[in-house]
Amino acid sequence: MKRIAIQDDLQQLKTHLEEKGYEVVSFQDQGHIDAIVYTNDYGGFRNLNDTGETNTYGAILINAKNKSVEEIQYIIETRRYGSLFG
Repeated sequence: MKRIAIQDDLQQLKTHLEEKGYEVVSFQDQGHIDAIVYTNDYGGFRNLNDTGETNTYGAILINAKNKSVEEIQYIIETRRYGSLFG
């Protein structure tokens, strides 16, 4: 199960991702994180992955602004924003 840190005010997205089986945590939780979902008006990343646990591949940062839930899920699963050529 992928562990997603999500900005507190993205409640609707949080609910949807939990319904799809993701473990959704706040930025203040510690431990391994697969993806970080935020909007571009937020700057509170300092507590993320601030533990001894390591994430071999690193967490992918996803700006949720102007993205559908389906687009965000695609990014989480593929670790890509989309096709390079279209």
